[in-house]
Amino acid sequence: MSRIALILAFIAASAGTVRCSVDVYPPLTRETLVGTWEGFIGAGTVPMVFHMVFTSRDNDSYLSEIHAGSMQGTLYRLETCQIEGGKIYLLFCSTRPNDDSAWWIDGEGYGDQRRAWIWADLGTGYDKPHPGPKHLYLERSTWVRGLGDAALRAAEKIKDARERE
Repeated sequence: MSRIALILAFIAASAGTVRCSVDVYPPLTRETLVGTWEGFIGAGTVPMVFHMVFTSRDNDSYLSEIHAGSMQGTLYRLETCQIEGGKIYLLFCSTRPNDDSAWWIDGEGYGDQRRAWIWADLGTGYDKPHPGPKHLYLERSTWVRGLGDAALRAAEKIKDARERE
């Protein structure tokens, strides 16, 4: 019985000194925005992939939108970048002559030099933000390409299994 009491006392004493390790990321800044970002929307009839490259303030930054079905899309240049306290608003305008199309991204962004993400609403120059959950997730990485590679690998596994039958 004394062993149990001793073990319980040791556990209770050490429990107060153990700390959880939870990563807390700061709000994005213009400096932590720099890099390659990817995301996608429209898992229904019109899926689109977004690839963005943000550079330092003295160079142009771009968003490329590609429709997954047709592999066609448009290139947009960053026109407005507002970042403050985790809130982020980006406006990209088409680089094509006589094309006034635009995409805006309005939401929250957090991260550091190792990991960063944006969770936001997305719309064209004519859409208004809507209340409710955000529907665009962007990450400063090539995670969408990784997702595509994983889909190809999954298809290969099924093909390999069928060939063994």
